[in-house]
Amino acid sequence: MITVSDIATRVVSEDEDDLSFAIKALVQNGSDDPELYVELQGLDSDGFEIYDVMLEGTIPIGTSKVLTTKENYVDKEIFEQIRSWQQK
Repeated sequence: MITVSDIATRVVSEDEDDLSFAIKALVQNGSDDPELYVELQGLDSDGFEIYDVMLEGTIPIGTSKVLTTKENYVDKEIFEQIRSWQQK
């Protein structure tokens, strides 16, 4: 089982309509494969998914590591509606 915690985002740059942001999460690899793909959902205030992000990386079995990625050209209005993130 793969466990995700400590999800955090930071806006890196923005213009009038779009922005770029970085996202990171602590991932515990309880699976039998060191190559992981973790999908995160950005949820609005009603709990609906309005954005998703894929984190990937190599984490030795039975250990934890912070995975991170950067998303570019994200609609600023959509990003501002995200109230929480969770593992999909």
